[in-house]
Amino acid sequence: MSALPPADSMQARLADAARSGVFSAQPAAAARAARVAEQAGLLLIGIDLKDTRDQASLLQALAETLGFPDTFGHNLDALGDSLGDLSWLPQAHGYLLHLSNCAKPVERCKDDFDALVAVLNDAADEWRGRGTPFWVLIDQPHSRSRAFMASA
Repeated sequence: MSALPPADSMQARLADAARSGVFSAQPAAAARAARVAEQAGLLLIGIDLKDTRDQASLLQALAETLGFPDTFGHNLDALGDSLGDLSWLPQAHGYLLHLSNCAKPVERCKDDFDALVAVLNDAADEWRGRGTPFWVLIDQPHSRSRAFMASA
């Protein structure tokens, strides 16, 4: 028996901005959410953090994957500003960012990763306030994230 909800139930959850935020997700749950994201009208963006080692490389990974404008300032404030805009991305009902390979940055630069998660939480709060789903799934437990299936 699968612990994952049916696809239509997950689709409804992902489409609900009030439920969105930053979550820790087991691989099976993250993969299921990725498959259902498009049906929920969300733009799925996978961000691989395996080569990150500090704040600069974390910011660079997000900037490159999300296609931040050339004016991106490469600091946490600029990250927050850019995540709050996203107007250069294809139009979508909402967003699902899947951060993978987070174990190395947690090991190498825990404080920088913690700061990144704080900015992602702020961005999720901002989008939720606009009524737009903004989901972030990270593949590591984190004190500032909730378990995906338990809270989604």
